[in-house]
Amino acid sequence: MRAVSWNICGEAGGDRGQDGYCPYRNEPEKKVDQIKQLVDEHRANVVMLQEVCGGAPGSHADLLREKLGSEWFVEHAVGARGDGRTDCRAGLKGQLGIALAVKGTVEGITTENTLPADPTGKDKQTLPILCATVRGWTTRVCTTHLKPGEDARVGQQVLNVKNHLGTDLGTDVLLGGDFNRNANAAQMKPLTESLDRVIDGYTYRDTNKLDHFYFTKAAGKSRVMHWEIDKSRMDTTPNEPDSGEPNGYSDHAPIIVYLRGAPVPGDMTGDGHPDLVAVDDAGRLRLYRGSGDGKVTGGHTVIGDGFSGAAITHRGDYTGDGREDLLVRMGGELWVYPNNGDGTLGTRIRIGSGLPADSRIVSVGDVTGDGFPDLVAGYDDQLWLYPGDPADKPHLKPRVRIGARGWAPMTLTAPGDATGDGRPDLLVRENDNGTLWLYHGRPDGTFGDRTVYGRRGWDTLNRPLIAGAADADHNGIADLWATTREGTLLHYAGERKPDGSAVDGEPTLVGASGWQSIRSIA
Repeated sequence: MRAVSWNICGEAGGDRGQDGYCPYRNEPEKKVDQIKQLVDEHRANVVMLQEVCGGAPGSHADLLREKLGSEWFVEHAVGARGDGRTDCRAGLKGQLGIALAVKGTVEGITTENTLPADPTGKDKQTLPILCATVRGWTTRVCTTHLKPGEDARVGQQVLNVKNHLGTDLGTDVLLGGDFNRNANAAQMKPLTESLDRVIDGYTYRDTNKLDHFYFTKAAGKSRVMHWEIDKSRMDTTPNEPDSGEPNGYSDHAPIIVYLRGAPVPGDMTGDGHPDLVAVDDAGRLRLYRGSGDGKVTGGHTVIGDGFSGAAITHRGDYTGDGREDLLVRMGGELWVYPNNGDGTLGTRIRIGSGLPADSRIVSVGDVTGDGFPDLVAGYDDQLWLYPGDPADKPHLKPRVRIGARGWAPMTLTAPGDATGDGRPDLLVRENDNGTLWLYHGRPDGTFGDRTVYGRRGWDTLNRPLIAGAADADHNGIADLWATTREGTLLHYAGERKPDGSAVDGEPTLVGASGWQSIRSIA
């Protein structure tokens, strides 16, 4: 997750030398251009904005929606000034408030005013919080804006923010915004005692630390990969009538954080989309980025060499650093290759030995229910479960036999939860006759009754290689990738019947040529 938060002072008033002056107040296009540049520079997938106009054509939020494109969702929440008015003044279009933009499919939006009413009735200001739940993300994203000064209502406002984030902060969350005070202020304790925080530097006219990110605490390694304050976009010129052109676009600096979360299954690059890893006939390890619609990008990146004859699989974070890792069987040894976060690999760690050199491995997800990914292996005509060991990451617990006979002529892959019951399933091709079976996951970590997933054309000649694609098209149902004897790559969007059973859908061509040189995919 790469997030930007910025108070763009989009509705603040005044000319040079007047109170509340904000650069480029009457030129919303310039501010939005800077936001788009920030997104591109950081490959951000979350944008949080305060003091922004929205809800009308030509407003900041509307212009941003146009700039970011169809992959983005932009939501605006209205707040009122002290006089109770919500309109953006002096010719600006829309209503005042905060905005949240995410690159993904939003499944839920929540918002409410967090500032208690003024008991005197004089101050009619409202300040909302805005949160989004995104398909495939484990982290809920939120933004807010606290009232400045020593107003007695702020303490309750902070509590209201905390309560909106989730009961006792039991949900995974990233909160960013303008908090109008340093993080160590007494009023901020409900957040600082419950959440981790990042950004420790001046974000407002080089004098105050007002803008922060808060996020769910993580055991062990910090979730923060990188953070910065982009002061190049903050106006630091004197606010005098003759000061000339500003040197920035707001009186606040944008803040940026790269944050680890629980990885989306199959996602090696950290962009929220399942990716495809392949070994070619020269033993090179290739990474194909998923685009979120079942397709993979046209090109590939070589992320390793010397993988001839290796079995590869990826589905889960074995090292506990918030990134999806790659598991590899080379000869009779089993290795974890830690993910650097962008799909490149770190120094490998041996986690097993003594496996047959032709054993098949598949990382199936968490089948044991302990929150840690598990491995399934097929050899000696049997099926074995190697549970992940949360107490000794990234190693595995001793094997448990979960299939007694008949597993020799089988190709194994992991689609994730294909049936919608919340448990990982196992997809198996019977190489002798080309039938594709779905084995339903059980609560005890085994796989139960099988149902036919696909019959036509799944023999090893027509479909040499298959790989579970997790939810590659983000429709909530597990998918499948397969190569063909013609050297193409197909994506099968999984389909779920009313009775909960799953079948292969109609294939879509996602790789036009060159796949005959690939020896394994995962």
